[in-house]
Amino acid sequence: MKKISLLSSLLLILLTSNIYAIDIFVSKTGNDENKGGKNDPFLTIDRARIAVKDLIKKGLNENVQVYIMEGTYVLNKTIVFGLDDSPKGNYTVTYQAYQNSKVVISSGQAVGKWVKAKNVPGMQEVANGNIWVADMPENIVTFRTLFDGDKRLTRAKSDEFTMPVNKKVKRADSQNTFYNKDRIHLRRVPFSNNEIRDWNNLSDVEVVFNPVPWNLNLIQLESVDEKNKIGYLAFEANAMPFTNKKYSVAWIENVIDYLDEPGEWCVNTKTRKIYYWPKNGTPSNNIQAPKLMELFRVEGKIQYDLPNDIPARNINFKGLTFTKGDRSIWYKNRKGWGIQHDWDTFDYGNALLRFRGAENCKVTECRFTNSGGSAMRLDLHAQNIEIKNNYIDYVGHMGILLAGYGPGTKDVNKNNIIENNILHHVGQVIWHGHAIFAWQSGLNKIANNYIHDVPRKAIGLCGVRCQILMKPEDNFDEASRTIRWSEIEQTVDSTLTPQRRYAPYLHARNNIVEYNRAERTLLKLNDGSSINISGAGTGNIIRHNLIYDVPHVGFRTDDWQEGTTLINNIVHKSGSSAFIHKGINTIKNNIIIDCNRGFHFRAYPQQYFVPESDITNNIVYSSSANFVPNSIFKWGRMFVHVAGTKPIPYEYNMDYNSYWWPGAEKDLENKRKNGIEANGVVMDPNFKDLSKQDYTIKNKKLLKAINFEPFDTKLSRFGITKEYPAKFKALDKTLN
Repeated sequence: MKKISLLSSLLLILLTSNIYAIDIFVSKTGNDENKGGKNDPFLTIDRARIAVKDLIKKGLNENVQVYIMEGTYVLNKTIVFGLDDSPKGNYTVTYQAYQNSKVVISSGQAVGKWVKAKNVPGMQEVANGNIWVADMPENIVTFRTLFDGDKRLTRAKSDEFTMPVNKKVKRADSQNTFYNKDRIHLRRVPFSNNEIRDWNNLSDVEVVFNPVPWNLNLIQLESVDEKNKIGYLAFEANAMPFTNKKYSVAWIENVIDYLDEPGEWCVNTKTRKIYYWPKNGTPSNNIQAPKLMELFRVEGKIQYDLPNDIPARNINFKGLTFTKGDRSIWYKNRKGWGIQHDWDTFDYGNALLRFRGAENCKVTECRFTNSGGSAMRLDLHAQNIEIKNNYIDYVGHMGILLAGYGPGTKDVNKNNIIENNILHHVGQVIWHGHAIFAWQSGLNKIANNYIHDVPRKAIGLCGVRCQILMKPEDNFDEASRTIRWSEIEQTVDSTLTPQRRYAPYLHARNNIVEYNRAERTLLKLNDGSSINISGAGTGNIIRHNLIYDVPHVGFRTDDWQEGTTLINNIVHKSGSSAFIHKGINTIKNNIIIDCNRGFHFRAYPQQYFVPESDITNNIVYSSSANFVPNSIFKWGRMFVHVAGTKPIPYEYNMDYNSYWWPGAEKDLENKRKNGIEANGVVMDPNFKDLSKQDYTIKNKKLLKAINFEPFDTKLSRFGITKEYPAKFKALDKTLN
């Protein structure tokens, strides 16, 4: 009797509970009035989210799989997975493609009913008869990106023009403090001819300029003084090219006056018209404008002014394709800020998938492609997020961004895994976008990623440079606005180096960056390096990475960087330096091949403490007689060690390195005269086959002479592993 009662009770529980508690289905042929089963699926992903929330409310004690059937799911609003969508305990909810079907998440809105444009003010003669016009989609207010199928179209742009240089005004950034109180200089765009006019839709028009070699500005116009030939930006730029003729070039985008080539487009949101010059004569039936910057967001409760946030948890995404999001626009008085020169990186929704206050989530086997903004962001509070086996290509800004809170005691962006991903052609609109960027984020593992063909950095670890923290009064810098000044101890030990003074507040620390492969980076901007550590915390380890065929720098420690170890890396074919070194760090057991320069030492005027660095046991090889083994960059004045008088590089522990190029013997002799490289040698490593990137060292005597510890140099050891999805590998032409 008891057995029967027990069985009855179990059956009653099953019957009265939601029978789809484990598996929920979404289909393009479904209906949101359905129950969500395989045979009666929901129509929308958001309806499935609500069903999961209901299960959680009732006391979910199982993992849930939300299976999404094949098709394109167009969103009109961002789907937000919040605290109520987070299962309790260790249970998970996974939103995934059903049986490897192609599931596309998009915000692209169809643009149709194209007609030939006639008598449009400003249209050039060459464009007459070639321009088509259509109405903006009704549910879109504005957009900055347009797609034809799977390709982002090019916005109409003017020819480049040179802005007159004002030598009386210094560049405004954290290195060159803006000394003029009249900050209108940071809004003025002088022009010589008629490049800028008082168009009727100025809010649509952007000025694009490259003020310094590490960023690209895209800023709206607010007004134009045609008589005095001055355009005024909608807000102050963080840098303007007043003193450097090389970087005083600008151009205008999104005006019909400059729609003069096939493939270009522009939009006038005042008249709500889109203009397009199709390459094939007529517009396709697949022109789309994005409605959203964010498609999915996982968001807990962010508490800026409190020590603790309440994160959403245990929400996973697998096998989905995210596409056709818009990029952000910079505007006055918005809540988020830029980070140094890397605009739109702090707490701003400009990514296809965003985690903002989240823990224990996974993104696996997803693709992020053809979007105006970033692919993924991990904002503010983000812990134990795993991003693995994904494919990211042709996005406008960042590939993967981890951005914690600004310097202070709140350290909650950490312990994430970015592993086994392919990223290429990121930063297509905003050139300074990194493939992978960890800002104020620590204890992360960034491993086995393959990154290629990007305009700036492959991987960056960054915080806020010490000179900003030393000057609370200079708050014009974008990064300074993120600093939690109330948490910063103002009484500091002046005997400490600036980096050590502020180390507790610099959270980009103890990261492991290993087994990554980066090729053809820094294609648009030349400041920085393929893998860059700048103003970050201590304890970062950069090991077993391959940098190949880059026009500029391989590795760089910058901005008072301290406590970084760069070991067992390979730099092959760098058009500049293999390593640029600032601060106190270790460069050990690396292989440098056919770079323009081996080591490049730099220092700021305040940096007297470089001598603690170790540069040992490295192999430096070049087939060129023009090779520069190392150089000294004296910034401001002659530098001396605080306790002595010797110039900087000769206070390094630089020894037991191997050199080989025409003239290496003379260089080693000069080094010894200056008290370094007592045990350095001139020996040919005798690499097995550099043409095939076979870095096997056949000269065993060299290894013993400099105490070089052999490591696995096989090309297959760097970048993606064997478990990487074949369907994504097949997409990358560089692998096939």
